[in-house]
Amino acid sequence: MEFKDEAAELLNLNLDGYKLKRVERRTKSLMRRHDIDDFDECLEKLERDSEFRAAYLNHFTINTSEFYRNPDSFEYLEEKILPELLEEHGSINIWSAPCSNGSEPYTLAIILNEMGVKKRNYSILASDIDPEILEKAAEGIYPEKALKNVPDELIDKYFNQISDERDSHQLKKKIRNEVEFKKMDLINKGFQNDWHLILSRNFFIYLTKDLKQELTQKFVDVLNPGCYLFLGNTEFIFNPNKFNLEKVQMSFYQKN
Repeated sequence: MEFKDEAAELLNLNLDGYKLKRVERRTKSLMRRHDIDDFDECLEKLERDSEFRAAYLNHFTINTSEFYRNPDSFEYLEEKILPELLEEHGSINIWSAPCSNGSEPYTLAIILNEMGVKKRNYSILASDIDPEILEKAAEGIYPEKALKNVPDELIDKYFNQISDERDSHQLKKKIRNEVEFKKMDLINKGFQNDWHLILSRNFFIYLTKDLKQELTQKFVDVLNPGCYLFLGNTEFIFNPNKFNLEKVQMSFYQKN
């Protein structure tokens, strides 16, 4: 059995859909950090050390992001997509999958507040496979660099500076309460229905072609007709018609 298969079994994580080079690169990086000499030693540590298993999962999954990442895309979302969905449906359900450190679902909450939309008219679910990153996301504490695209007036309005950490800010409780965080495995589990907007940004780039197609179809199956899948700016769905999708703008695909 290869290292990837044994690690997947120990972690209860399906790694088949991840590119082999990425698994190897991330594993070697963590091994260097923990002074582990070879893959056999890494497997032994995964088997007997629960803290190392958690560290491996945290290191392997994608836990970096920032507020308003790719600002032009969020401007289009605010000016075109969200008003259209709200006018058409009245109340909308939004899902960020995977949500990483929570900055993107929180960005949506800020945008909706700035648009004057009442909380009863939207829900935001943020899911990730890594329970540690979900705990951190729920705390809503971010370094200055994660806020580089946030206008100063919005930082003043929605964040509190942490007094003993000059470069850190915490989202105000009002915004933190508008996002529900949930542990979820996108690869092995089914999804609930009735979504109007799904964000899966900068995740597809790490997946094999087959898994990209499988996950795209799963997202489309739970999207309502006329609603949107929002990908990262460097991600593309080739032949979107195959999935009953139409590309309407960079990163945005609408279900027909």
